[in-house]
Amino acid sequence: MSKRVFMILMLCLLGIAWASAQSQVKGEVFAQASRKPINQADIINLNTKEQAASNAKGEFVIQASLNDLLVFKSPGYRPDTLLLIHLKPLRRYLALEVNTLNTVSVKGMSLSEQYARELNKGEAIHLKQGRGLLFYPSALFSREGRNARRFKRMLKREELELPIDRRFNVQTITAVLPIKQPELDAFIMMYRPSLKFVRKADVEDFKFYLLDSYRKFKQLPPEKRKLPSLKLPTDSLN
Repeated sequence: MSKRVFMILMLCLLGIAWASAQSQVKGEVFAQASRKPINQADIINLNTKEQAASNAKGEFVIQASLNDLLVFKSPGYRPDTLLLIHLKPLRRYLALEVNTLNTVSVKGMSLSEQYARELNKGEAIHLKQGRGLLFYPSALFSREGRNARRFKRMLKREELELPIDRRFNVQTITAVLPIKQPELDAFIMMYRPSLKFVRKADVEDFKFYLLDSYRKFKQLPPEKRKLPSLKLPTDSLN
């Protein structure tokens, strides 16, 4: 092998290694129960310390390579860790830090109590008894203040969504319908019932809703019965 051929081969190998090191991993982050996208979830590459955040559709792009460890975090959800064994588009589902078996609580507090606490942490203006209005500029700009406001919005949204999540989730759907992945996620996204219906429907009404929705779902062409593949241009992300 001539020296020139050897150098070209080495440059090609270095180019492949550099391209591998610069790979982008794309994906989406959803709430586990509702299958709704999570906005501003943090995605952290523990190997490189690279960080990214999901947009309003739950989409993200992060620099990563094979065997890197990614952590997915969002206030109010349990962190999720993933070892990259491929660089294909990802879908991750985060579980709420909420115990809904008996009473709704977040880390031992009711949603209303948690909401009130985060409201005070996230707001720059507080009303103190006997002291009037107090202004805290740090609450506007601090990371804790920003996270508190994000958590406050999440709590308010989850408080409205929890009645739906209790009745319309993977366990309740698969107990009635013979549906599996990947169609299950598409069905949950497409046929999520309204809060008004969930509140007034009895057991038979809800079962009929599931069966009727599944009948409509199966009438769709196969390509419509699954979530679209991820093709996320970097400039589309917030």
